[in-house]
Amino acid sequence: MNTVGIIAEYNPFHEGHAYHLRRAREAAGADFAVVILNGDFVQRGEPAVYDKYARTRAALEGGADLVFELPVRFGLSSAGDFALGGILALTGLGFVSHVCFGSECGELAPLWDTAALLAEETDEFRAALDAALRQGLSYPAARASALAQTSACPEEMLRQPNNILGIEYCLAIQRTGSRLTPLTIRREGQDYHGREGADADGYPSATALRQKIYSGRTPHLRLNDFSDMIGYALRTCSSLEQYKDVSPELADTIRKRLPDFRLAEEFAAECQSRTFTAGRIRRALLQCLLGIRSLAPSMPYLRLLGMRREASVLLAHRENIPCAVLSRLAVDAKSLSDPERLLLEQDILASDLYRQVYGRKYGEDNPNEYQHSPIVWE
Repeated sequence: MNTVGIIAEYNPFHEGHAYHLRRAREAAGADFAVVILNGDFVQRGEPAVYDKYARTRAALEGGADLVFELPVRFGLSSAGDFALGGILALTGLGFVSHVCFGSECGELAPLWDTAALLAEETDEFRAALDAALRQGLSYPAARASALAQTSACPEEMLRQPNNILGIEYCLAIQRTGSRLTPLTIRREGQDYHGREGADADGYPSATALRQKIYSGRTPHLRLNDFSDMIGYALRTCSSLEQYKDVSPELADTIRKRLPDFRLAEEFAAECQSRTFTAGRIRRALLQCLLGIRSLAPSMPYLRLLGMRREASVLLAHRENIPCAVLSRLAVDAKSLSDPERLLLEQDILASDLYRQVYGRKYGEDNPNEYQHSPIVWE
C-alpha cells in the first residue's frame, strides 16, 4: 500500500493545490495522501491568512486524508530547514512511501542532481559561494550563483521558488537517509509570485489570492497585527543573536533601526538589503517573539490536525509509528520527555498568540489548543 506525502502551507488552499493532491496520488499510485501543514505562522515570515484549522478543513475537502502540523521551529525558518522538517515528519510517520512536490521544471533528475552537488559541497563550490557572499549577495542568491558556476544547472532554474524548494526536499532526503521516494509535478497556472488576480485564467497563485483577501472584508491576519508584541519583544531582548536566524550583522541592522520601529511589515522592509531578504527579517522578528533559538533537528512528535475517517487505518497501530502522534493534546503530551514538551509548548505559544490577536481584532472567542480535537471529515 502506497501513501504519498505532501509538505504544504495552503496559504490559502486553492484549486492548484487540489490539482497537486490528485496528481500526487496518481504519480505515486497511492491509496492515501498525507499532508504536513505549516501552522499558524508560515515560512515567508508572516501569520497565515487563515488559522491552521481552517486550512486543515480546506485540505481535507480538497482530497487530503491525514493532516499533521509542522512544528513552528521548522515552519518559521529558511527553505532548507522547512524542507528538512517536512521530510523528517513524513519519514517519522513510518507508513509514508513517497513525497511529491511541485516544481517549475517538472523533472526530478536536475533537482536531485543539484541536491547531490550541495550535499557534497566541493571546494570549487565553497569558493564560488564565499566569493558571492563577499559581494554582498543574500545566501539564496549567492548559492544559486555558485551552483550556476560549478554545475550544469542553468541559473534561471535555480532562482525559481518551487525548484529551489524541490532541491531542498531532495537534499533533506539525501542527508537524512530517508527511504521516501521523491516525485515532482510541473507547477500549473500562474507563476508563484503572480499577481494577475484570483480570477485570472488557470490556477491562481497564493500570492494573488492573499492580495485579494488583504484588500477585502474576509477576516484574516497580517504581520502588522503583531507589531506591538514584536516591538516589545525586540526592545526587551538582551541578545538578538540568540535567535535562530539572527546573525550578528542582522542584529546590528535591527538595533540601529529599532528606535523608529512602528509597524512590523514596514520595519522589515526598511531593514532589507542585498544581504538580508525581507523574508529572513520577518522570520527573525517572529523568532524573537516566539523564542525560537535553535532548530533541534528531530521529530519526536507530530500533532494530528485532521483526518478522513477511512484513513484511521493508518493510525491503528500507533506503537509502530516512530514519532509520537498527538491527537488528544492534554493526554498525549504526557508521554513526551521534558525537552520534547518544551518544543511542543513553543508550538502552542504560536497558536495561542495567533488566536489572541485574531480574537482582539474581530471580537471572537475561539477554543484554545487544549480544547481543539482533530477535525474528522466524513
